[in-house]
Amino acid sequence: MKTLLVGINAKYIHTNLAIRDIFGYIKQNNKEEDIQIYEATINDELDDILEDIISYQPDVIGFSCYLWNIESVIYLAENIKKIRPETKIVLGGPEVSYEAENLLERNPFVDYVILGEGEERFFKLLLHLKSGALLDTIDGLAYKKWNDILIQSPKSYVNLNKIPFPYINENENLENKLVYYETSRGCPFRCAFCLSSLETAVREADLDKVEQDFMRFLRMGVRIVKLVDRSFNCNLPRALRLLEIIRSLPQDMIFHCEINPELVNEEFIEALQGIEDRLQFEVGIQSTNPETLKEISRTPNTKKSLDGIKRLKSAGIKLHVDLIAGLPHENFKSFGNSFNEVYNLHTDEIQLGFLKLLKGTKLRTDAHKYGIIYRSKPPYEILYNNDITYEELCILKGIARLLDKYYNTGRFYHSLIYLEEKFKCSFELYKAFYDYCKREGLFKTRHSLKDRYDILYYFAESLGTDIVNFDIFKDILKFDFLLTNGKAAMPRCIEACEDREFLTIAKKYICNNKWLKENLPQAIGFSNHELSRYLAYGLFNYDIPYNYNVKKKKGVVFLQKNNKNYYADFEV
Repeated sequence: MKTLLVGINAKYIHTNLAIRDIFGYIKQNNKEEDIQIYEATINDELDDILEDIISYQPDVIGFSCYLWNIESVIYLAENIKKIRPETKIVLGGPEVSYEAENLLERNPFVDYVILGEGEERFFKLLLHLKSGALLDTIDGLAYKKWNDILIQSPKSYVNLNKIPFPYINENENLENKLVYYETSRGCPFRCAFCLSSLETAVREADLDKVEQDFMRFLRMGVRIVKLVDRSFNCNLPRALRLLEIIRSLPQDMIFHCEINPELVNEEFIEALQGIEDRLQFEVGIQSTNPETLKEISRTPNTKKSLDGIKRLKSAGIKLHVDLIAGLPHENFKSFGNSFNEVYNLHTDEIQLGFLKLLKGTKLRTDAHKYGIIYRSKPPYEILYNNDITYEELCILKGIARLLDKYYNTGRFYHSLIYLEEKFKCSFELYKAFYDYCKREGLFKTRHSLKDRYDILYYFAESLGTDIVNFDIFKDILKFDFLLTNGKAAMPRCIEACEDREFLTIAKKYICNNKWLKENLPQAIGFSNHELSRYLAYGLFNYDIPYNYNVKKKKGVVFLQKNNKNYYADFEV
């Protein structure tokens, strides 16, 4: 019997941990099992994926199902069944673990649905399919029997120590992939919008096993590991030990972890010292409205959460902070307050997401209580509720796009700070920017990076000379552009005033090793060719970025090296 495990990922750089865990678990328990893995993405042509799957001639196909791929999976499953009616179709994953009866009723081509963890259940299902034995001993399984649909609720959990290293093919090229890994399952928190709140029992793998697996990642050339643990620091002693393991690794590897900021204390901060560049933390604030937080079963102590984020930022950790629009008791004005409190922390990234009514969650069950109306198709995103209108959420969608294209890229840092000072709060700035883009029809077309500098300048120009000093703002935009784009061609809004005389002066400085050592040591050791290739120069009329209100003619040399940006002033 041939089995194929299928993962359809959101992006090419992603890897599917679920099917790898199942594959490894089954192979560990039965080395002779004829089982293979197939991965694609939602951007691939579905009929190409269908052709690939059929070419394996599998007897059993297991699909890993999520919000982003469920519609593709249903299409594939239906057509596989038409081509090979004898093939057994098995669905598993968070998108099908709840409301399985409805799924089986509406999709007769699906044979089995695995509820919850799949490693042991899929293994048992294969054994039963081979032997023809009854399936009633397998918990966490939904299937059709004659005209009935049987739902056998999950009763047990898998021992994480019995799941082998998931990336079993050590010849697989993972250097440019985002590699997923878990050291624990379950979540101690009960957030009403989150599926993880349904598994409050936290189970952990032995840290000796985790350390060995990290070492294998190193040998495979992995650069980024995303830990899917629901809260990295919910068990502080264990989190500290994990940080020590990361510290002990013999070469750089970046770890992306989800963090609860309320639990950040001095001991945790101290443990981060020296490995700041190897960590990226995702922090789910969601809202700073105490009434909202209480309603979704979050701690309403926003001060503690914000203080935790400030401490992590001060420690030099790269931070990604999440906000969710559309939560109960959060109207447009209230969300603006949440936005301001999070934005004013100036973390590396802010993700403005929108409430999704996931199957199995408390908010989906209680949607009527809050007047939540949501889309019927995945990802079941909110349309409106009692507190916020559809039109207001559309405005926030536009603001989310501007955040992503401007703030999160880090390419407009000084320009945005200058503009923030012209408004009462950051939310007002983004609302005004949204209004401008909407009025000009800018959301309906794609824009190059250079175009985005022009758009920001023309928005600032629309505010008038009473608010914006255009000469200063041009200098600031120019600084941001050269700092992050180097020698690329300038946008139209930036005046290139670097003549031969200026460039001659600049080259005298960068060819002076003493000046380089004192001002731009990162360029020491470059050949003349490398200096010409990697260094960019700009002539400025104001003291950017130190004090843009001071008029001062100066030159700045810029260098990008190892994904970092450097600059140094020189006199002209």
